[in-house]
Amino acid sequence: MKKFSPPRFPEPNWRSELTSFSKLDTDITTDVLIVGGGITGITSAYLLAKQVVKATFIESDETLNRTTGHTTAKITVQHGLIYDQFITDYSEE
Repeated sequence: MKKFSPPRFPEPNWRSELTSFSKLDTDITTDVLIVGGGITGITSAYLLAKQVVKATFIESDETLNRTTGHTTAKITVQHGLIYDQFITDYSEE
């Protein structure tokens, strides 16, 4: 039986080869500007587009790369609950 060896430098499955786009070099008009091409920015742009809202996202580097590229790729609102409890228990400092 072959022993399992995890990859030395694993890459997340959701990283895309289409992470770079040309620099914006003209003025554009948009209803909503989203700063950041991570999972939250791209999801927001997608959901707005489905509602026929002209949404544009901008990213200074590569999309789906920094935090999104190296996480479990989930969006949650529950982090606030954890931080609120930390502040309550230990103070803001």
